[in-house]
Amino acid sequence: MPEGYIVVQVYTADQAIPLPDANVIVSRPVESGEEVVRIMKTDRSGRTAIIAVPTTPAANSQTPEGTDRFFKYNIRVDYPGYEAVENVNVPVFEGQTSIQPVGMIPLADGKENGKTVTVIEEEPFESE
Repeated sequence: MPEGYIVVQVYTADQAIPLPDANVIVSRPVESGEEVVRIMKTDRSGRTAIIAVPTTPAANSQTPEGTDRFFKYNIRVDYPGYEAVENVNVPVFEGQTSIQPVGMIPLADGKENGKTVTVIEEEPFESE
């Protein structure tokens, strides 16, 4: 099966401060729910390692009417003292690296748990 790649960049303060040791879960939707692909942590620069993930052949993305133009992945990031963030439907294409920036939001003072911020990715489009 063809492969694409994902790297996650976790930060706070409008991309000014990287968050090392953030927990990152990469998963993908399957018929029975969701399949965890990888669990990892960010390095001191707030980035994960680049991981290879299955995707569809590049030729599938050449026609807009194709149904399997790319695979979609979900990325969840947790970090103590911050709201959890989940990016849904992150597109991955064969031979391409999807760099997913994740901005973390600090919890309000005194809160131990927060809500999960969900970001639904838009489908890529062709420029005219």
